[in-house]
Amino acid sequence: MKADIQRATELVASQLPAELYLHTVRTRDTALELAKRYGCEGRELQRIELASLLHDNCKHWQAQRLLDEAKALGYEPTEIEQRVPALLHARVGAHRLRRDFSVTDGIVYSAVYYHTVGGRGMCREARIVFCADKLEPGREYEGVEELRARATDGLNELCLVVIALGLNYLTGKGALIDTATLDFYNELILERSVG
Repeated sequence: MKADIQRATELVASQLPAELYLHTVRTRDTALELAKRYGCEGRELQRIELASLLHDNCKHWQAQRLLDEAKALGYEPTEIEQRVPALLHARVGAHRLRRDFSVTDGIVYSAVYYHTVGGRGMCREARIVFCADKLEPGREYEGVEELRARATDGLNELCLVVIALGLNYLTGKGALIDTATLDFYNELILERSVG
């Protein structure tokens, strides 16, 4: 996996626009900090590093290119993704891992696939990348400092407050909300009530 990480580092440096590359590096660094806080080690850390390096591998693509690539990869966009094609960068980016980056690890795939809107059944690595993407130091939005402070509350609690802030933002704008986010939120609430 170390060779995959080195190759991914080189690819994102050469393929991503400068600001997106910097976001990617900050997301990787934040993800690794969170991972260590939550007790990850060894292969988990490597998966988190690789996923965070590749999480936005096609975020800079225009809407039509994302739609076309989804079709070429055999991914059928949801109605919400068709209306907000920028959301597709996570799904398309995950589907590209095997073909374009020679990455076949299912956990890395999952972390890239879910990093934008979340979803039911996310593993710990995917949850960490999901949060790191929203908390990296370059992110500046109302409430982000409070989110960063909540990292000490535990991973699932951090996921909940990240989702809650995102939902408040989207509902305030009257924007569409991907149902996968609601599924993830409900799963976290159920996990909290059981645990």
